[in-house]
Amino acid sequence: MKKLLFAIFGLFFCIVNAKSQTSGAVVTTVPSSFTAEDVVKIIVDVSAVGNLAGKEPLYMWTWNPGNPAPGNGDWTNSNEARKMTKEATNKWSITFKPTDFYGKAPAEITKIEFLVKAKDATGDLKTNDIALNVDPLIYTPTVFRTFPKFVGKNEIITAYLDQNLALDATTQRMTPATVEISIFNGNTQVGTTQAGNLKNEGNKVWSYTFFPPGFFNLAPNAIVNKIQLKFKGTARDINGNTIPAESPVFEKGLDDLK
Repeated sequence: MKKLLFAIFGLFFCIVNAKSQTSGAVVTTVPSSFTAEDVVKIIVDVSAVGNLAGKEPLYMWTWNPGNPAPGNGDWTNSNEARKMTKEATNKWSITFKPTDFYGKAPAEITKIEFLVKAKDATGDLKTNDIALNVDPLIYTPTVFRTFPKFVGKNEIITAYLDQNLALDATTQRMTPATVEISIFNGNTQVGTTQAGNLKNEGNKVWSYTFFPPGFFNLAPNAIVNKIQLKFKGTARDINGNTIPAESPVFEKGLDDLK
């Protein structure tokens, strides 16, 4: 029994250790959202990927929406065409237009799946699989959106909540009143969460307009790259009593617009 328990523990340790070696890659894109016909720069920080940190050069290995010509190469010998650009220590990038890179029509490119690896990835020298959503070329209404679509920290931003498109019952049924907005540099919040009163646009659509530098009292050189929003209001419980209600958290990337 002791030998069996030891074997099980050893197997568990190996699994946990293997997972820890391939987790932690931080992925950003410029712009933060993109279509199949936009030029996108994908940046991957492997500082927290145990087996891969400090290795160079690194390569992209991609399989969806296809294996683009001239191909990935071999697992032990990546194609030089997939070599990434070193941006900083443990930070690597690749830039392309999805339609050109994958040789497919825009409608065929809804998601990009890839990983980052050493030229010879033997020994688990790779990240976990990474998936990036690709925006459709035509306008698709969503429960949360901003105007304009691409926004930066120095842009006037209008955030919209369309309850008609909400997937959860709370957001569908509540009476929205306010929005709470937080701003981030990576995963680190900058300043404090701010709140504003929503404007009723009619037909269960609500909006709030703000200018990040003034709204958050940002320093001119502040680095921020995303905002998170939560819409709050009231709803009715099964007894008809008024209770607090709130939507899920929505997130929007901020681009360094020039």
